[in-house]
Amino acid sequence: MTHTPNGLETQTAQRERRAILALLAACAVWGMSFNWNKEAQALLGDRLVEALGDRGAGRLGPAAFLVVRFPAAVILCVMLFPKSLRGWSRRTIRAGLMGGVLLSCGMLLQHYGLAYTGESLSSFLTSLTVLFTPILATVVLRHRISPTLWGAVACATAGIAMMSVSREEGRFDWGAVLGLLCAVVFSGHILVVDHFGKQEEPWRFMLAQFIVAMAVFILFVPFLSGDVKLYSSTVLWHGLAEARLLLLLAVTVVFATFVTFGLMIRYQPVTSPTRAALTYLTEPLFATGYAWIVSGRGIGGVAMAGAGLILLGNAVAEVFRRRATEREPVAE
Repeated sequence: MTHTPNGLETQTAQRERRAILALLAACAVWGMSFNWNKEAQALLGDRLVEALGDRGAGRLGPAAFLVVRFPAAVILCVMLFPKSLRGWSRRTIRAGLMGGVLLSCGMLLQHYGLAYTGESLSSFLTSLTVLFTPILATVVLRHRISPTLWGAVACATAGIAMMSVSREEGRFDWGAVLGLLCAVVFSGHILVVDHFGKQEEPWRFMLAQFIVAMAVFILFVPFLSGDVKLYSSTVLWHGLAEARLLLLLAVTVVFATFVTFGLMIRYQPVTSPTRAALTYLTEPLFATGYAWIVSGRGIGGVAMAGAGLILLGNAVAEVFRRRATEREPVAE
């Protein structure tokens, strides 16, 4: 069948719109998961203090939560998508290593930053990928970013700064430094997913990253604690033997890990890295909205104006995407 240029362009635009909607769904879950993660790792840290009889064991909470979360995600991926075990190549291993190392480092930085600061500021800092992604794309991949898209980046970034810094927790501290480093690392991960996601089967690529991330987390805990006591069956059982913690673990494994990263790996390569990063900027909107629903914490006028700027930045990027004189490559 012969496709006209306009027909192909329409199909490409439709694929990209579906991709953006899928990434928005992932952002909604990730936004809510800031609250889940903060509560779960604090609960697990307290349980480990009881199990080990060491008040310093509380610092293992974020890493220990990831140690449990990602092996469960690996098992779920293999059970639901057994074909992800087939067709591995050197490229798959290379992609898994690069993506998995960046993913695990970003997660550790985010979770430990979240332990020292609030969900709103943490989500704002994570969303600074919108700044770092086009910069890395320009430097590393030699992508050419249109002035219009740079303007959308500036608009959305200003909005998210207004939305988060206007809040009580909007000061920089040790947790904020970790969150800032997390944004840099996740920007690199976005580019790796964009590069290899066009070449690898999505579920196989996701499984490869999860396996590498799982290994990093398992090795990080004894590195941090100086021993392997955490991995004794008694300590693990005592640490996880709480209904609320198990519920939070199930929600984060299924929705905030398996579903969200599946959507990211499947649909992010359909659009450009910078458009993906702009979409990820909506994550703090969902984080703040969820905090308001579950705890009644509202936002002021400055924060609401910032939310409007975020939406405006995304709208500008979408409306003027085709009119830009210099365009980023989009998957065909």
